[in-house]
Amino acid sequence: MLTIWIMSLLVPLLLEVDCHGGDQHHGSPFLPKSKAMSFIPENHWLNRRDANLCRDDEEYCERSPVICRQYVEPSREEACRETPCSSGYTCYLEVPCRAHFRTGCRDVACINKACKNGASCHHITGSNVKCHCTHGYYGDVCEFVDSCLAAPCLNGGSCNRNASSFDCSCSNRYTGSTCETDCRPGPADILFIMDSSYSTEKHFNDSKASVTAIVNKLSIGTDDFLVACMTYSFDVTVEFSFDKFTDKASVITAINRLTNKGGSSYLDKALTKSKQMLSFASTYGARKSVRKYIIIISDGLSTLRKNAIDDAWQLKSQGVRVVAIGNGEQVEQKELLNLATVKQYVFPAGRENDVTNAILMETVNSSCTDCSIHKMTDILFLVDVSLHQTSLQLTLDALRDLEQKVLDFNSDTQVGMATFDLTVQSKFPFNFYTKRDDILDNSQIGIATTNVTSNISAALAFARHTGFTGARADARKMLVVFSNEGWTDLDDVRQHRQALNMDNVTVGFITVGRYADLASTYSVSEKPSHVYYIESHADFDRFEALVAQTTHAECPNDIFDVRQ
Repeated sequence: MLTIWIMSLLVPLLLEVDCHGGDQHHGSPFLPKSKAMSFIPENHWLNRRDANLCRDDEEYCERSPVICRQYVEPSREEACRETPCSSGYTCYLEVPCRAHFRTGCRDVACINKACKNGASCHHITGSNVKCHCTHGYYGDVCEFVDSCLAAPCLNGGSCNRNASSFDCSCSNRYTGSTCETDCRPGPADILFIMDSSYSTEKHFNDSKASVTAIVNKLSIGTDDFLVACMTYSFDVTVEFSFDKFTDKASVITAINRLTNKGGSSYLDKALTKSKQMLSFASTYGARKSVRKYIIIISDGLSTLRKNAIDDAWQLKSQGVRVVAIGNGEQVEQKELLNLATVKQYVFPAGRENDVTNAILMETVNSSCTDCSIHKMTDILFLVDVSLHQTSLQLTLDALRDLEQKVLDFNSDTQVGMATFDLTVQSKFPFNFYTKRDDILDNSQIGIATTNVTSNISAALAFARHTGFTGARADARKMLVVFSNEGWTDLDDVRQHRQALNMDNVTVGFITVGRYADLASTYSVSEKPSHVYYIESHADFDRFEALVAQTTHAECPNDIFDVRQ
């Protein structure tokens, strides 16, 4: 019985040793005495699967020398008896695979430093060691592939290692995983069509100023933006084609030399001619496969309006983007809205920065984020209720229609309201009502005309100093004044309007009724196109052009040079 009990203890031990470390080719699995350092980690529990793979799978052994050295310790001990190593080094199996054992000497401090991918271990001081990586690898034990060696980041971008992958820090105007995307806007062909008829004669210089302001924000060149220009009245004149000028200064000089022609306003002829000019097969220098824009600068009083609108629709159906800038007195916004691709493409004169930013945002790569749509808008309505306001009900209907259009179009709009005659009465401040129906209802309740005259100067002063209290710091601020006549202090009104503009408040005037004093309103507005004349309910469609101003694109001034 004692013999059986002893054998029951020894057999599992013998099996354990044979499975975990025994090297049958080199003899006994028991560890003979040797001065060489053991490669079996302290307290290491041998893994049966790894041991078998190291013994039987030559390919696995070749790939996993660090692991397999732990399972051939007897063979190492036997081979190292005849291998001398200098002080500080120990003998080890450089190749631990049974098909071709090979010994070598290794720094004792490097024993536990498993340098990978052909790296060599070097003893620095004390227990400090370092792996010297072979070309193409990096890391503490050279475990990572150096993906930055191939210089994957383009256009001056710097490569940052991320394990065996990488990421790029892009410079200047580039973006993308390898800085491959150029965030420079363009290219595009832009055709300016300028109304040179009698109705815009007094404002033709404003039209030239609009073109100059837009061109000044563009980069002009054969690989960037190219511009052409035509004027029209009874006839059409091609002032210069796309291939005439390839630098900004030359374009601006040519624009400054333009003169008003006079005559009727045949916009349809200009749009018919533009179809030919925008064809890349023509002799006007238009390019193939670039965006095409037409920017019409007009008062919207075309002689043959239907023909002009039909021609514009044909151009739009061919992918041409049509932009309309209202310039002149009594601008017909409804015609401009029908000409433009979308209502957001209708602008009053003086808003050329918005025009250019809209084009820049559309012509830049969609993955670039330099330009953005800005929607936060706070609008203060000032409603004249003095004895001069003989069309109060039409005014209130117009106010309600405009508010409804604004709130439906842009949900990020806050509304405030005040009425005035000789004094100003606040109806509700910004954010007092946040629901659309509450704003609409409370804009109407309790409003009636009084028997005193109006003081619009005081109303504008209120708007500047008090009316925008509670407005959001980053919001576009707009002041819309409903008033018809009875203004006797035009110089003061103009000064207050200018002060509001300097405070970055856009001021629009809405005159209601057949007998509205348009001449006085034009004289105090920033531009005549900032005046909206409402004679009947049918004219409420004109408000769409005002509504569109509640959203706009914003781009950095140096977008052609650097990314933000």
